[in-house]
Amino acid sequence: MPGAAQIQVDSANPSAAPQGTINLDIAITGKGFQKGAQAQWFVTGTTNPGGVTVNSTTFKGSTQLTANITVAQDAVIGSFDILVKNTNGRTGKGTDKFAVTAKGTPVGCSTSGTPTGFILAAQLNTVQPNGQALITTLRWGNAVRVRPLDLDSSGNVDTLVAVVTSGQGSQASYAFFLDPETGVPQVSNPVTHAPWQNPLLLLTGAGSAQLAVGDANGDGMPDFLKGDVSYLFVGSVSGPPSYTPSYTAYPISAPAGAPSYFGAAVAMGDLDGDGKDELVIGAPSPDNRDKTTSAVLVFKFDPSSSSVKYAKTISDPTGSSSNGFGGAIAVGNVNGQGGNDLVIGPGLYVFPGPISWSPAVTPASFTLTGPGPGFGENLGIADLNLDGASDLLVITGDKFSGNTAQALIYPSSVASSQTFTHQLLPDGLSYSWAAPNIDVGNLPGTGAVVVGAPNANNGSCQYDVGAVHLFTGPFAASQSTNYIFEPPTLQNSNLGYGFGVGLVPGYPFVLIGEHYRDVGNTLGAGQVYVYKFVN
Repeated sequence: MPGAAQIQVDSANPSAAPQGTINLDIAITGKGFQKGAQAQWFVTGTTNPGGVTVNSTTFKGSTQLTANITVAQDAVIGSFDILVKNTNGRTGKGTDKFAVTAKGTPVGCSTSGTPTGFILAAQLNTVQPNGQALITTLRWGNAVRVRPLDLDSSGNVDTLVAVVTSGQGSQASYAFFLDPETGVPQVSNPVTHAPWQNPLLLLTGAGSAQLAVGDANGDGMPDFLKGDVSYLFVGSVSGPPSYTPSYTAYPISAPAGAPSYFGAAVAMGDLDGDGKDELVIGAPSPDNRDKTTSAVLVFKFDPSSSSVKYAKTISDPTGSSSNGFGGAIAVGNVNGQGGNDLVIGPGLYVFPGPISWSPAVTPASFTLTGPGPGFGENLGIADLNLDGASDLLVITGDKFSGNTAQALIYPSSVASSQTFTHQLLPDGLSYSWAAPNIDVGNLPGTGAVVVGAPNANNGSCQYDVGAVHLFTGPFAASQSTNYIFEPPTLQNSNLGYGFGVGLVPGYPFVLIGEHYRDVGNTLGAGQVYVYKFVN
């Protein structure tokens, strides 16, 4: 007598439903189904039904069943297995074939959420007792940068300073102080244990999608450079006994005759070897009405006068006003010759440091080449292979169509016409690749590259959800994404998850901005998630 057919569960359609869904028909496909078969839902990896009730199972054939389900108002949010049992007792299970989403999410719209190996440690824009978001400037989470801070110069890191910008409404920038162990906002000063202001409001009236971090005055405290309407946030810490951090915002104006789109890209780094980071601001002049040669403008912060002073303009070597030169900038010692180099894209030009501030001296440069389109549209410099030298990361490819989007690593000691050695390829979910933000650095023990794709859609939703790709070392010659982040929950509108991204060098945290997120009853408030690497 032939053996009974094995049961296999392949898919469910729709594959997700929100809490509170009543009498929803789910088409289950697979094989080996028999008349009288019954379906059951269980939280993935458990025998817990998780608030999903199967009202009926209808046999449609050996390859399809229809299950009518109800999802409780308080059902477990997350992935579910679907188990099918025939009348002869045989069973088959499909793992992670369904998801319960938050109430209000459209039926069928799902998210993979936090990847294995990470936990969601904190959400910075919290709901207040009045039901509104803590930060109500709208589209908060446009850009994110984070650095460690030793408040009392004891040699120990006391806090992580996370600066986040917004892009609409009152367009404010805030600084949060996070626990370096947990990533959670600190309710009190970690040195004095006294209550303190956290977050700090840095600026209102000017949003941005571009943010850089460095040390403009050489005092060891991280300073932040905001693009678009450009400002420098200079940090300081009061002396004992309070050890209170504060920031002062300094406006930066383009000199007369500068190209348009001043502030389209920003970077910080010490270009002349004086121990203080210069402020580098792109003016790519993509507007056909402006025939001024595209350029990058360099500024210096003068502590003695507490002002930002213009230092030099570096123009597109081709003299073009339409190549987008200055749309991407990075500073670091990529040629291994001593001193930091200035790297400018798109195209890709490397200006070896140190840079002379004399107007009469045009700095020398060499070019790098790579696949396009859009070669050099975003850049990063960090020690990605942990050999003690800086590597160059280059974003390229069509970020809105096709399958050319990628990130390329040019290892340290970059020289003219050198080719890349590592190719980082998105594993799907790449629509709006690196538009506008990436970050490079290292998690504990590994180099890291994080790339936002805020308009990505996994195909289950009728709107853009967004995703973030994290690549970790050791990097292969060609590799796909190691970790894909999607929002922890969904809502019935665009999210922009991944518009802002940030790493904390040497710490196990990834920060992700989601600038359309509703928070409480503040629609489109924006959110920033702090993820901790625990694997």
